[in-house]
Amino acid sequence: MAVTRVVPLPLLCAIAGLVGSVMYYCWPQGRQTMLRNYAHVLPEATVRERQRIARQSLANYLRYMVEFAASGNLSPEQRLAVGVETPGFDGVDQGMEQGRGVVVAPMHFGNWDLAATNAAARGYKLTVVGETFGNPRLDDLVVGGREALGVRLVKMEKVGPSLVRSLRRNEMVATLIDRPLHEGGVRVRFFGEEVEVPAGPARLALHTGAAIGAVAFPRRGPGRIDVLANFDLGFEPTGETTRDLQALTQAIMTAHEAFVRQYPEQWYMFREFWEAHTSDEPSKGP
Repeated sequence: MAVTRVVPLPLLCAIAGLVGSVMYYCWPQGRQTMLRNYAHVLPEATVRERQRIARQSLANYLRYMVEFAASGNLSPEQRLAVGVETPGFDGVDQGMEQGRGVVVAPMHFGNWDLAATNAAARGYKLTVVGETFGNPRLDDLVVGGREALGVRLVKMEKVGPSLVRSLRRNEMVATLIDRPLHEGGVRVRFFGEEVEVPAGPARLALHTGAAIGAVAFPRRGPGRIDVLANFDLGFEPTGETTRDLQALTQAIMTAHEAFVRQYPEQWYMFREFWEAHTSDEPSKGP
C-alpha cells in the first residue's frame, strides 16, 4: 500500500486503533459475539471490563492489518529487528536438532505475520497454511505479500503431502489452531468448556514425528512483537491414534489458554468459538 510508504507506522497504528474502536460500536453482531466469547475467558470480569477488552481486541486487529500492509517496506535488517529479544525461538532450534522438522500452532493472536517475517529473516525455512478470503484479488494480494517476505504459503484447500515434505527437509510449518473448521475436528476443553478445533497440527506432528509447540506473538508496539512458545507440552504418545490426537491437541490448547489469560485483548475471535448453549450464562454487572 502506497500510504504505508509515506505515513509513519506509529501514526498509522494510532489511526487503525481509533478506527477499530469506532467499529466496535458500529458492529453490534460482532460486538455481542466477542462479549460472549470473553464471558468464557474472563468469567470474573464485569461487563464493563469485558467491553473494554473486546474493544481493544478489535483495535489491535486493525493495527495488525496495518502492520501487515507495511511489512513489505521493511529491509532485511528491519525484519530481524521486529522481534523483541526473547527465548521464543529456542524451542524451534531444539526441535530442529531432532531432524524431523517443527510444527508451530499459533492462534489469531497478536501479529503472527510479523512473526513469520521475523522467522524468515532469521533464516528459517517456513511454510504457512493460509486461509482464503473468497476474493481472488485479496487472496493474491495476501499470498504475494507473504511470499515476498520469504514465507511459503500453502492454501488450506491444497494442504497435503507438501507439508510432510517440508518437515522431512527439517523445515518449519505453521498452521492456525483456532481457524474455522473445514472438516471434522477434535473436541477439547478451553477455559473450562468444550470446543472443537482443527486436528491438523497434532495429526501432522504425530504422522511425521516433528516437534510441535504452541506459539503466540503479542504486539509490543508499532511493528514490534514478542515471541512466546511452549514446546514442553507434557504429552506422551500411547500409540493409539485417536487418543493421542485428542491429548496432543488438548495440550496445545491448554498452552494457548495461558497465553490468552495473559493478553486477552490480543486474541482476535470475532465468531462464536463456543457452542451457543454454553454461552447463555448470566453476566456480572458493571
